Amino acid sequence: MENNRRLGNGGLRSQQPMENFMKQIKSNFLTKTLSLIGLIGMCSFSSVQAAPPPSAFGVWDRGSSFDPKDYPFLKGVAFTGNWGDIEKNPGVFDWSSLDQAMNTAVQRNEFIYLSLNVGPDAPEWIYSKGVPRVECSDQAHDSWPAYPYYPSSEYKSFFQRLITEFGKHIRSYPKEKQERIVFIQVKSGCTGDECAYKGDAIEKKYELSTKSTAWREFRLWLFDLFVKTFQGGSDHPKLALMFNNVSPDDDEGKGGGFSEEWKWVTSNAHGGVGVKLAGSARGHHLSGERTKIETWQPRLVASEGTPLFARSEMDQTWQRAMFAVNLPLNFYWGAITGLQNGQSIWDISSSAMEASKEQGFDYSFHFFNKYAGQIDPKTATDAFCALHKGLDASDTKAYPESEFGAADRKNVDRMLKICDSYSKYGAAVDDKNALLLGQVRQRDTQTGLNDVGWDIWPDNYGRFLHQIDADATSVPFWRVGGAITKTSSIYSRFARGFEHASGKDAMVFKLHEGFSQDTKPKVMTITVVWYDGTAGSTWKLDYDAGKAEMKTALTVTGKGDKQWHHETVTVEDAVLRQGGTKGSDFALVNTDDKDDIFSLIEVHRGKLEAPVLLPRTDYKVSDKAPMPPKADKAGKANKAGKEKKGKKKSGKSTNQE
Repeated sequence: MENNRRLGNGGLRSQQPMENFMKQIKSNFLTKTLSLIGLIGMCSFSSVQAAPPPSAFGVWDRGSSFDPKDYPFLKGVAFTGNWGDIEKNPGVFDWSSLDQAMNTAVQRNEFIYLSLNVGPDAPEWIYSKGVPRVECSDQAHDSWPAYPYYPSSEYKSFFQRLITEFGKHIRSYPKEKQERIVFIQVKSGCTGDECAYKGDAIEKKYELSTKSTAWREFRLWLFDLFVKTFQGGSDHPKLALMFNNVSPDDDEGKGGGFSEEWKWVTSNAHGGVGVKLAGSARGHHLSGERTKIETWQPRLVASEGTPLFARSEMDQTWQRAMFAVNLPLNFYWGAITGLQNGQSIWDISSSAMEASKEQGFDYSFHFFNKYAGQIDPKTATDAFCALHKGLDASDTKAYPESEFGAADRKNVDRMLKICDSYSKYGAAVDDKNALLLGQVRQRDTQTGLNDVGWDIWPDNYGRFLHQIDADATSVPFWRVGGAITKTSSIYSRFARGFEHASGKDAMVFKLHEGFSQDTKPKVMTITVVWYDGTAGSTWKLDYDAGKAEMKTALTVTGKGDKQWHHETVTVEDAVLRQGGTKGSDFALVNTDDKDDIFSLIEVHRGKLEAPVLLPRTDYKVSDKAPMPPKADKAGKANKAGKEKKGKKKSGKSTNQE
């Protein structure tokens, strides 16, 4: 057993700068990535079931502005071309911008994904060639003065020619270039929002709501075009395709009404299927996140069904009031929420990229990278459990209506009563108004942190590591150490701990069944993040070594310094076949009558190749005022659970919003 020295935020072991840490592992990562690219490439040409390699999952540059030499967490770049720029004259295509992006990916040894903005970004000449020109009321900008009528035969003909030429050009690249393309995003309407218009058609005959039969038929025609172009034939690798507004509706219709599109995609696309998880990783405790997680996480992690992956982006949400409370903390818990969703790719806007190192939230990108590709428990190298409790007011079993009031989306009193019942553990509401908002408006305007909400994630977050009977064996904590400030530790937001007075003295955990598959002794490294709140307080970490009693890996005595610390230990005889207390693999055990608090447990298969990566403490706290909310359509946007897609702010389509 190797009991590593204690690591704390104050640097009890020398904390290397983030850049130096990454240099130690960058060469290993690149070597493994190149090997995987080659392996995936060979498999792509011989297999009909290619999918993006997990080595491509992680943080991406939404454009191609940043070099991974300076931002070592970057996995890839995005190329987005406007149809109007590519085909300025009918039938004459200029793919130079695509070529440049592909060359950049090769030079930087990165992956790439591709997309074309169509619809309002189509060339103006299509309207003189028979495509009906659709103008909209409530139009807010000049760059999109008109839209095509998508179902028209003329528009479909021009669109088909565009995608056919797009495919021909991609297939003209040598194999090593094609192998870098992780996926192609399928766009059918306005950017990637998958709506026909950002406004209401003035001529009613051109109306195309997102759930209309005409719009669905157009989209399915378009889907078929992309599948045939990029996943047909055997002489080229099948390229994965990513779709938005395709959802498996459940019995309550929470999938958004796009089940027909979902059925078509999962039945016909066979080269890797991606989905866009709108808003994922743009915050935490956002309304609707529980439904999103329950819908997608089982399909994205440890799934035996259609190979799926998911993308979402960080837009300018990070510059608004909720994030400004504490940037590193909000990015960290946003990243963890994204991982709980099963999110594979996190596209980061240039403004966030530029600020990430100086303002200390680049740690969250490294953490996201560590787990985004861990999708198969049998091959995963790491597992984690981030301790947390979300007070979901929609849950009538956990919070009976007889005690807390009617479970109505607009019942703020119910939410406040639920939160108050946990106030002694630090639960609070900073912004009552945000409790009524749908997720889009919530991200835009919420001014503080709320520990209760509607349809928010209630349990711990994690990947392949689960706490057994969490509420029966531990108590939840919020805002550990007091009110959250700009310099509070990322771990202070949520935690769980012992409560000796109520007999909660042991927290037990088990790994996913596939993570540890036999009874042979294994080398495992465990890291525990805990809050040293009481001098002399003691606890221990036990594990299943295949014996009748669990074996102790380490014992810890607190100094009472009110700081978060990392305890890391490597054991060489871990069996981890649920042979411990309550069928557990690990246990945090209280060894006195004092209570201890924990935030994160990580398990690594084998010995660590590099020192434990610690959150930054040497960052600059910004004094810049938060970005103000977008122009308000509050009468519509503030309706509980309802959101109306906003208009594009100004200018051509960019990678920023």
